Amino acid sequence: MTDAVKRKEPEVEAPAAAPAAAAEAAKEEKPKSPATEAKATEPEAKRLKPAPADAAVVRKQVEYYLSDDNLKHDKFFSEKIASDSEGWLEMGLILSCNKMKAIRASKEDVVAALKDSKLELRDGGAAVRRPGNAALPKLEAKPNHHGKKNTMHAHDGGVIAVFKNIPAEQSWMQIKEKVKEKLPGKVNVWHVSEVNDKSQCFVASPPFDGDVQLFEGLEIEVGGSKVKSEVCYGEVLQQTLKTLPKHIRDKRERESRKRQKERNRPIIVGSQKFVNVGALRSKVREILNSRSDGEALKPEGTDYKLVMALLEFHPRGKDKFGGTTGIKVAKSAQGDSRCFYLVKEGGAEEDVSMKKCIDAVELNPPYVKVEKKPIKDEAEGAKKEGEEAKQEEGKDAKKEESKEEKKEADVKQEKEAPSAKAKEEEPVAA
Repeated sequence: MTDAVKRKEPEVEAPAAAPAAAAEAAKEEKPKSPATEAKATEPEAKRLKPAPADAAVVRKQVEYYLSDDNLKHDKFFSEKIASDSEGWLEMGLILSCNKMKAIRASKEDVVAALKDSKLELRDGGAAVRRPGNAALPKLEAKPNHHGKKNTMHAHDGGVIAVFKNIPAEQSWMQIKEKVKEKLPGKVNVWHVSEVNDKSQCFVASPPFDGDVQLFEGLEIEVGGSKVKSEVCYGEVLQQTLKTLPKHIRDKRERESRKRQKERNRPIIVGSQKFVNVGALRSKVREILNSRSDGEALKPEGTDYKLVMALLEFHPRGKDKFGGTTGIKVAKSAQGDSRCFYLVKEGGAEEDVSMKKCIDAVELNPPYVKVEKKPIKDEAEGAKKEGEEAKQEEGKDAKKEESKEEKKEADVKQEKEAPSAKAKEEEPVAA
């Protein structure tokens, strides 16, 4: 069985009311108010009409539904296509999808959008199928990405990993020794649990550069067998943390706060500086919200240059921006949100996820480098500071000398004062 996505059958429309019943309902209908009648007689052009669906967005979404990437996880559509001997999928099923409803696409919109597509249509758009009734891909379970948005910094305070399928008669001591051999020189394992009845052993490590990546591919040999580690996430991580000694949990929390503080530093993307990654996210949202749908960014502008610089952080950056001649803002094919579209040579367009770019920036931030003074400048600075210090010492010494001289003068004056007074009091000869 598979964990592939399941869809609900579209609701069957209720049959139209019989003419007699409709007539009876019309008799019982309440009289319309003047405002309602005025609205009813209002010219059609003045009534609010929904914006037509974007043909490029409609085409991309329908092509995705019938692509290998979707059908290998989409059990519902796969079964529906397989049940038809010629591989047709009813248009009603396509239109019943939430994303098609969100972009308000009708059958006519889909037919027009697929005019130049490789997908095939039948009976004026009643059904659609893959080119040449191509074979369906094998169904697979949908991958679980552990909610990366919420777990990106789950191991800031140190990695918690598990080793499974540990051979019998192997204890935590063997695990600890083997893991220690794989860690960087001065890094020691914080804690290793006992091997439980499921042949599992949990390891807590202090944080270090590249720690998550190391544990994601770590393999050790114990008891003649090779066992791999898995980084813990979600419920497994939370349950494991509860079993750790309190002093280990406290150390982990302190290290996590320390890493978060270190991460809150200025970064530079392209030629633009930001106080932190959060400020970069805000700037990208501002660029999206300040443009109307279909508006292109000016190639000479700073916004265009920032988006192009961010593309270099995309997991498929080189493939994404190759042949790009422009960037515009438009509604996303994935719903009502808005995103950037890369305009390629020949007029082709491809949407791009800025979230993936910024997440990559956050994982490996391009911090602003603090320039260190050259050794020569440092030496001259030290020499200058020494001379200034000597000058200050000299000034202080002179001040002390003047104080001492004044003090001596005051003492001398006090000694001479009585003799002078005595001379003044001597009697004058007759």
